[in-house]
Amino acid sequence: MSCRDKYITKITNIDAKITESMISQPLVTQSVERLLFGVDSEFQSNDLLQNNINHFEWVIRNKIYPNFWGRSIVGNNSLTKNEIKFLHDNGCKIAVYYNTSDPKLTDEQGKIIAKKAVIKALELGIPEGTAVFLEINNDEDISRDYMRGYANALIAEGYTPGFKANTDAKYIFDREFSHGVLRDRDIFNKCLIWAIAPCLVEYESMKTSHLIHPDNWMPFAPSSITRKEIAIWQYGKNCHTIEDNAGEKISFNLNLVRNEQVIIEKMF
Repeated sequence: MSCRDKYITKITNIDAKITESMISQPLVTQSVERLLFGVDSEFQSNDLLQNNINHFEWVIRNKIYPNFWGRSIVGNNSLTKNEIKFLHDNGCKIAVYYNTSDPKLTDEQGKIIAKKAVIKALELGIPEGTAVFLEINNDEDISRDYMRGYANALIAEGYTPGFKANTDAKYIFDREFSHGVLRDRDIFNKCLIWAIAPCLVEYESMKTSHLIHPDNWMPFAPSSITRKEIAIWQYGKNCHTIEDNAGEKISFNLNLVRNEQVIIEKMF
């Protein structure tokens, strides 16, 4: 029996009726092959909470077993080797992203950040082929040249480039990424997109629902690609807030992956 199977058998407090309804209902519409559920959080999955269970168990209690857990590899409370072992021991994949406030305008700046991301990935033992998503904030400038530099340098080091961004056309990422696809298609077509929009109202700051996911795969997509080409969609934010053992409020975000290949081959 796998670690994940052993762990699931211990979760006896999940409402059986809710679980049965999850299984009996179709997970996806006909236009989507398969959807897999995952979370991302600024907080560690093995963080002990006020109710004496860890963050990972809290996700299972309030949602379902996550296929992956998204974590930053830099900054305060970032991913550690211990957390990687904890997640893998529980049969959970990991999606990693890199965030930085450094300028994001030139090709050279993109290459520099990619090299920093690779160094951190190697320190954590993240294998080649893994996607390293660059997190882009709504209010920061970013250029096509920068994204091209980041993607090229990451590919050269054996990793898969990705961008975790607001794909709503109101923000700059849509325009700059789409220009990149038009002018440097061979590079930008190798980039995975983790869309954080739209965040659906019914899933934002939710506290009580066991709903698996939205009925339709509807992330916003940059104008140069289609929704089917979005790798991950973060559809809910700041869910099931609770204090950890140190009194800090923590929460998690809700995500869907369209295709199992993204998890198996692009995450570790």
